[in-house]
Amino acid sequence: MSTPPFRRRSDAIPAEPAPLRALVVDDDDNYRAYIVNVLGRFGFAAIPAGDGAEAMAIMRDNHFDILIVDFEMPRISGLELIAAVRAQERHADVYAVMLTGRDDVETKISALGLGFDDFILKSASELEIAAKLSAARRLVTRQRRLDSAVRELYGLATRDELTGLFNRRYFFAEAERMLIEGMVINLVLFDLDDFKVINDTYGHIAGDRILRDIGSLFLRRTRHEDLIARYGGDEFVMLVPHLMPPEVEALTGRLCADLSRAQWTFGMETVSIGVTCGFACSSLLEVPTVAPLLSTCDRDLYKNKWIRKHPAVDPSLYEYPPHREASVIEIEEEGRAEDTKNNGG
Repeated sequence: MSTPPFRRRSDAIPAEPAPLRALVVDDDDNYRAYIVNVLGRFGFAAIPAGDGAEAMAIMRDNHFDILIVDFEMPRISGLELIAAVRAQERHADVYAVMLTGRDDVETKISALGLGFDDFILKSASELEIAAKLSAARRLVTRQRRLDSAVRELYGLATRDELTGLFNRRYFFAEAERMLIEGMVINLVLFDLDDFKVINDTYGHIAGDRILRDIGSLFLRRTRHEDLIARYGGDEFVMLVPHLMPPEVEALTGRLCADLSRAQWTFGMETVSIGVTCGFACSSLLEVPTVAPLLSTCDRDLYKNKWIRKHPAVDPSLYEYPPHREASVIEIEEEGRAEDTKNNGG
């Protein structure tokens, strides 16, 4: 069987793009509601904040495409807010518009110098505001397309040659990006049972054929937005955004059943292969980062493998193999090092 073609996310029916998100910060309730209403007509999902402190609290857990910030506010001024925003890597490049009642050149220069991209006078007509927001939408949408294209090209350069799946480097980069943007992600580790026996009995060419076919099956059976990567020799990792744990468990069950039904013929013998899974969800961790998610997956996987091999033994007697802890840490460090090298770090 030939190597499966690389599948880009754009090869399938495109998923609906996420709505553009805006944060409107103004202590004037009426004007804030007015701007939120206008943004809605331009396709933005707008969230209001009454002052800079409230805005900073909201931004801790949310990603926005555009900020619209009043120049004069209590507690934290618009200039102080934008300076704090630009100091955070997560929000450093967000498009920011200043709302102001001042029309003097000094105020505008100060705003642009500290990090605002544009400004809207509070005395401006709705037509002028609409023109500004239309321009902002074009810029934000263009940047989204550019970011997507860069990730796409990066992904094509980071495929596993044998299986056609993404490699560890791309997996680490995408998982970290999604977590930084505040997305809920699920990770599933798949480990092929006793795969060494296949290589030892039928040879590495037979093993490679099975791995290629499994890669092809993963690509055919997963959703458009899911990311499948080859994690190690006979281990695979699936990144599933947006779904709740019960839905991910159902998806994982279907994939495991498909893998278990697959058969290969070598000479006069027909073989199949089992698979064991481990699961983790970012919403279940206090501080969701890639490292603890992977460690949770690996612990769950090896416990499931141990329970299957020892059905008559009390599961509470299971102990996580110490060598696995070091192995997972090594893989995590390799993934980060590869990503840093790729980005010129």
